[in-house]
Amino acid sequence: MDKGGRRAHASALALGVLLVAACAVNPTLRYASVTAATLVPLVVLVVQLVRRTCTHRTAWLVMALGVALVAVHNAQNQVAIATSGALASGVAAAATLVLGYTALLVGAVVALVPRAAPDLGGMTDAALIGLAAASLLWGLLLGPAHVRLGAGPARMAYELVLVLLVSAITGGVARAAVSTPQARAACLLLVVSTVAVNVGAVTLTLSQDPATGQTPWWASVPCIVSLLAYAAALAHPSVRAVGSVQSPQGGLTRAHLVFLGGALAVNPLLAAAEVAFHAPVDALLLAVSGLLVVPLVLLRIGLLSRWHVEAERRLLALATRDELTGLANRRALTRHLEALLDRVAEATSPGAVVAYLDLDGFKAVNDTFGHGVGDQLLRAVAERVAPFGGPDDAVARLGGDEFVLVLDAAPPRAPALVAELKDALAYPVRIGDVVLSTRASIGVAVVAPGERADAATLLNRADGQMYAVKRVRREQAPADA
Repeated sequence: MDKGGRRAHASALALGVLLVAACAVNPTLRYASVTAATLVPLVVLVVQLVRRTCTHRTAWLVMALGVALVAVHNAQNQVAIATSGALASGVAAAATLVLGYTALLVGAVVALVPRAAPDLGGMTDAALIGLAAASLLWGLLLGPAHVRLGAGPARMAYELVLVLLVSAITGGVARAAVSTPQARAACLLLVVSTVAVNVGAVTLTLSQDPATGQTPWWASVPCIVSLLAYAAALAHPSVRAVGSVQSPQGGLTRAHLVFLGGALAVNPLLAAAEVAFHAPVDALLLAVSGLLVVPLVLLRIGLLSRWHVEAERRLLALATRDELTGLANRRALTRHLEALLDRVAEATSPGAVVAYLDLDGFKAVNDTFGHGVGDQLLRAVAERVAPFGGPDDAVARLGGDEFVLVLDAAPPRAPALVAELKDALAYPVRIGDVVLSTRASIGVAVVAPGERADAATLLNRADGQMYAVKRVRREQAPADA
């Protein structure tokens, strides 16, 4: 861990111990301690915004607003405790808490969007698992506790949505921690922060006195831990890598599917258990979690469908394209030529022109400079001949240093095509410190409308013409061979 990371950890730990000790020594200061803890991430956010060192300015602004509102709420509680002995109540107190947490959640989502985009499948799975964990937490602990405390529908809905959203974000951040080593320290601190939020919800709910509504001082400790871990994550240098590292997309393994299936089965199993034990079915949990789970499941299915289509497209490209140059391969060329010759035989095409190219002296290039340079030379030649193919034509590399052009054109086009190809290949190419010739021997074969020919014969004819040209060149200049 670097110096900045150690400083963030040490500062958060020391301040946490101090604030928790203050709560223990004087419980009336608990909300003052929580307020102080809230101010720490607010200061970190503001400093980074002023210095423009934040990774996502909009997200940082929204989160700063959220933290400020939560700080105002905690300050309201401290004032109310000091003056009346009870927590703050009324519209203002409720609004600052609800709007504060909402802004924090929105800011977290906005900050995670760049990270989620390249790994949307993994992030979706992690969010689904987080929702399943939240359903268990609510169904087994928080829901029954709120019923015992007599919480109204609005209060229960708010608490449930908060637990579900925080858990979904916990899953996404945990995924980022696993798949993004450069941001792991900051992500793990954020996991601590979000987990502490839910732990705080449990301690505050289970320890609340039904008669007075009061909770012991230690119930606020998870809140302090959450806020300080959040501040440490924001101050940690690795937070800059959260949105910059891309993880590969991927499908679902069998074990992965089983695990996700178990996560999706949590709510139905909870409902079945409630029916089996003659307990009221938690309709709120089923409704709210369903509203969150269904879009995520549809998103995951859509991603899998898109990846399937992309995989088919890649396989088709591998089957029909030359891997080195990106031109059509022999299979694709033969298929295209056969279809063109059928049209030529039916006189629905102006004719077929086949040009067969073989680079001059290519073996010497490989022997002298190596196959790496040879491959670069082939790519350079491919870039020069590719523009000669139109929508109804094909340009292919058959293998080695052999290229073929198939044009849907009348036979008189052949001489001009050869001249144009010679011009395109006339000037050399520089590869590193080496200047190499791209000159090629070119043979041509043509088919007129109404004439019937097969692909193999036509290619052999063009190949034979090419070798005749190469033979003449060798006789004229043996050094070119």
